[in-house]
Amino acid sequence: MEGRGEGSVRQRRKPKQAAEQQTVSQPKVLVQECGFVGVVVEGILGFLLWSSIWQIAPCLWLIPLDAMGVTGWEGAVIAWFLLVSLTGIAFVRRTLGSNFGVFCLRCLGVLCSFGGYPFFPHTDDQSKILRYLAMIAGTAFLSMAWAMHYWGYPGKGGSQRSGMWSGFCIGIFVTLALRAWFRSLNPLFTHNQWAYAALGVGVKPARVAGPGPILSGMSLASLVFLIGCVFGDSSVLSRWVNSGHPDTGPSPNPYGISVMVSLGFGVLGLPCIANYFLWWLIGAAGCATMYFMDGNVGYAGGLVFAMYSGSVLPQLLRRFVQHAIGRSMASFVLTFIMSVVLLVWATAYNFVPGGVATRERTHFIFLAALILIGFATCVFGDSITGGKDHGSDRESELLLRKKYMYLPKSAVAIVILLILLASGGIVLRNQDYQAKLKVMEKTSPEFTAAIWTVHFGIDNYGHNSFAHMANLINASGADVIGVLETDTAKPFLGNHDMAMYLGEVLGMYTDFGPGPRHHTWGCMLLSRYPILKSQHLLLPSPHGEIAPAIHATLLIDGKEVDVMVVHMGVDSDDLDRKLQAKTLGQVLKAVTNPVFFLGYITCAPGGRDYLQISRDGNMLDIDPLEKDRWCEYIFYRGLIRQGFARITHGSLTDTEMQVGKFKIKQSPDEADNSERVFEADNVPERLRFPQRFGERRNGHHYARFFLDHVYHMDTPRWFIPSRS
Repeated sequence: MEGRGEGSVRQRRKPKQAAEQQTVSQPKVLVQECGFVGVVVEGILGFLLWSSIWQIAPCLWLIPLDAMGVTGWEGAVIAWFLLVSLTGIAFVRRTLGSNFGVFCLRCLGVLCSFGGYPFFPHTDDQSKILRYLAMIAGTAFLSMAWAMHYWGYPGKGGSQRSGMWSGFCIGIFVTLALRAWFRSLNPLFTHNQWAYAALGVGVKPARVAGPGPILSGMSLASLVFLIGCVFGDSSVLSRWVNSGHPDTGPSPNPYGISVMVSLGFGVLGLPCIANYFLWWLIGAAGCATMYFMDGNVGYAGGLVFAMYSGSVLPQLLRRFVQHAIGRSMASFVLTFIMSVVLLVWATAYNFVPGGVATRERTHFIFLAALILIGFATCVFGDSITGGKDHGSDRESELLLRKKYMYLPKSAVAIVILLILLASGGIVLRNQDYQAKLKVMEKTSPEFTAAIWTVHFGIDNYGHNSFAHMANLINASGADVIGVLETDTAKPFLGNHDMAMYLGEVLGMYTDFGPGPRHHTWGCMLLSRYPILKSQHLLLPSPHGEIAPAIHATLLIDGKEVDVMVVHMGVDSDDLDRKLQAKTLGQVLKAVTNPVFFLGYITCAPGGRDYLQISRDGNMLDIDPLEKDRWCEYIFYRGLIRQGFARITHGSLTDTEMQVGKFKIKQSPDEADNSERVFEADNVPERLRFPQRFGERRNGHHYARFFLDHVYHMDTPRWFIPSRS
């Protein structure tokens, strides 16, 4: 009591001196370091939080994807917002703000977020909904734990606040490093061992002042959203700006290293200029260049944007915790959810209510996010510590600014280590890939082509299917395959790079496009033959979904052979399909090389669009007598057909794989094979289809169990010269 009284008298006598002491002392608490071990622990927690937040979008997307429209389950994501809003209630903070409360929240969050994948039945249709609901609950619990741990209540220590925000920054680099080693996949959701290893940790927290809670939450959510869209994996930027061969722009392997270096340089070296309006303009210009330009120019703009994003992350995170926990967290969650939903609406506009207004409007979403970030950093960013409340001593302000903005030394070391670790993984993968290309490249004039729609690499039970897809493609013996519905370089599809993954695993050349900024569902070409040149096409789509196509020239046995891979619009958009078929017929007709077509035409054999492409394009159906088909077709010209097979999807996707065997004509007058045969004894062994899928089967074969891939629809069959 006596000490408290003396302090009060001293403060009344020297108010100016007390204010100056407060100016210096309060920020010093904020910049205390929590040690190397503490930063490592916080980095792990940051990684878990980043992973759960970014996984919300794929879970949200999966249910309407299967239903081809809005189901109502999507609204459950609002529970995330409602749960974190509870942190604004004093009783909730007192109950959950203790170490034990934070520990319980973390345990629940980890169990729900990462336990759903290994524990829910793989072959249960309801498991997709259960995993979706569990992910929402888990992300909400982890967000609440993070908030309670960060804000805490009076009396908690200040050193761990430094470790906490450092850990959140480190978390993104942990994510990128792991994705670099797992070919763009997050192992928490693809490898059960990693899900089992995800653990929660409990610690302590403190309190400061700053700008408005609503703007702080909205600006941080906008930055997290933008980073997830463009830098959620080191390969995503390459896919945003890629173009056709031979000048595709920087490939994700090995140039993904530059993305992590740029982001790391921004976080570690540029926070001191985050408040400058000129720097915001440079960052916005980099984002616009990335969005509207192809190739090297667009990629360079993306790297500038990466440096800008990294530079503002520490400051926005610091400002985020300067206000009431409930309003800050609620505005963060609501802004992030709205951003993801608008992004989905901008791409899936043909299947959602009000989609006409959001069609291909991603650039407006990005612009709104940049404006929010600009307001938070430039308009309200003159003083690091709140300015008015902490005095005007210029020397003290500059000293505090330096310590306030930068990560602790232990965190800097961890970030650099993670970047080096990720770079090592990319370099090793690239060396392995280049070696595989030399070994797997073919030179035979006989080749096998295939068409497959892969449902974004998600099997019928909601699990990632990349590894199983690679196994089936390899088992089919396909040398050239058109793969549709492949644009997974979007936040709501996991920010995965399917082309890079399959190319590296199978040792095949790849071409992917048009990129994510064109709002298609994706089109990809895999080839064991070198791709000499290619063109990415956007077919006329005035009403419905944007139809992508790849027109490429391959070098097969020293001869140029063209291939067209295409995904046309849905059957309900009649005008779109009519214009698309007309365009494809014109493009194919102009081709002078031997050519084959691997496409998704939404009509039955003999339909209007089928005839438009085959007649106007002067193309032949590999088996015109096969009437029981829908969507997938193989056409050709200037080649000799040798065989045709249909392989069931086995619940790996929702569409079968069709496979055709061809031979390049040795002379223009060489006749095509005209007789169908069904017995393998009638053809040489090199032309037979793999026995792995059983014998020829009549009619549809419905999978009896997962990965039940067999021949069906009276295939396989072969074509030989007429024996009459």
